[in-house]
Amino acid sequence: MENGGDVFLFLGRWHPLLVHLPIGILFVSFVIALVARRPTYSGLAPAVPFTLLIGAVAAVLASALGFLLASYGGYDARTLDFHQWFGIAVAVLSIGVWWIYRRGSGRTAGMRLLVKGRLAIFGILMVLLCVTGHYGGTLTHGKGYLTDAMPPALGGLFGVERVEEPFVIENVQEVAVYDGLIQPILARRCQTCHGATKQEGGLALHQQESLLAGGDSGDVIVSHQISESELHIRLTLPAGDEKRMPPKGRTPITSDEIALIGWWIEQGAPFEGQVADVQQPEEITTILARLEAGNAEQAMPEAPPVDPTVVQQLVSRGIKVMPVSQGSNYLMISAINAPHFSDEDAKVLIGLKDNIVQLQLGRTAITDEGMVHIGALPMLRKLHVEHTLITNEGLKALEACVQLRYLNLSSTAIGNKGIDYLKVLPELTQVYLFGTSVTRDAIAEIQQAQPALSIDTGGYVLPAS
Repeated sequence: MENGGDVFLFLGRWHPLLVHLPIGILFVSFVIALVARRPTYSGLAPAVPFTLLIGAVAAVLASALGFLLASYGGYDARTLDFHQWFGIAVAVLSIGVWWIYRRGSGRTAGMRLLVKGRLAIFGILMVLLCVTGHYGGTLTHGKGYLTDAMPPALGGLFGVERVEEPFVIENVQEVAVYDGLIQPILARRCQTCHGATKQEGGLALHQQESLLAGGDSGDVIVSHQISESELHIRLTLPAGDEKRMPPKGRTPITSDEIALIGWWIEQGAPFEGQVADVQQPEEITTILARLEAGNAEQAMPEAPPVDPTVVQQLVSRGIKVMPVSQGSNYLMISAINAPHFSDEDAKVLIGLKDNIVQLQLGRTAITDEGMVHIGALPMLRKLHVEHTLITNEGLKALEACVQLRYLNLSSTAIGNKGIDYLKVLPELTQVYLFGTSVTRDAIAEIQQAQPALSIDTGGYVLPAS
């Protein structure tokens, strides 16, 4: 439908106000019809057709105004379609139920059957009314408006369990800084109220264009200045402030997620490039490493105490040493800010061989010689050696890393022979091979032998819009 001018938009915007009229009237009518079946309240029966008529007229009018409002866009298409067609069904069926109750009795067998089952048909109308209201509420308030604020005890009664999936990124330094890191945070924390379906304050955060456009109050991002960026200001207001986001009743944003958004803005709010391309202060390096760690300690024995002398040796070389969780003796080692990390430095890792579960050595000076020392880490689960000088022979040294689950070999000199060395690793489930010379046949062979192994070769092609 083409834009018919302001008069149609003006009429359409009465829909949210008028739509509550048929809901209330039809519900009251159903209660009257239900109660009037008892002899004591049979005198109420004549009120049913009258209230049904008013409810039906209101439903038809609400549907017409809703159609006008929907024609101007701005709503999630799928949710809108459901709301629209269920709303039309309510309007049509309410007219039918009114007609059945108005007739009161029937001369034909079919009519007598309809009259006999009219309360059941009325019940179906109530179900349709509830479903229509649900989708209308989703359009207005966003998905999860009720369930997000539902008390745990009540949620258990209705089988609604709010279990948030942990935010884990397998290869955080290689993902796109906006699409792979910042946008997923906004999707988890902000887009219920500021997304494709709903834009409170005229603000949508589900895509780059809408984020840069800001909202009714203007821009929400000022490049390099978090103190001037409304997006960050709203996330850091004191608890209890009515302007703090997300609002009360929504899943709160974590301090790590706020820090990442603030870091992104301070670095100029880049929409292009990988995480590794953006300068990372120590705090951010730690947070990013935690994103990769995920459930690193799951099903692992208790780790021995960490040797502080070895830790200090690594730290003095500019290498980050972090526990996978508070109070844990398992460690994540990151050389993201130490590209000079060498085979000699790798020898130091042996002093923490029973503690290291994650090792980030991408874009360092490590070679096959250093891989010999890495292969002596029995608890290692995640290893990054992308953009290094390792070759097939370097992978041969990983034979003893039986806990290894994740291996990033992108942009290395690994070939088919190197892949053969991975067949002895029983827990390996994720391998990155973008920019290597490994052939499709070799990949198919190892995946046939290890069906659980996922191999990512990159080269993604995005669909044309």
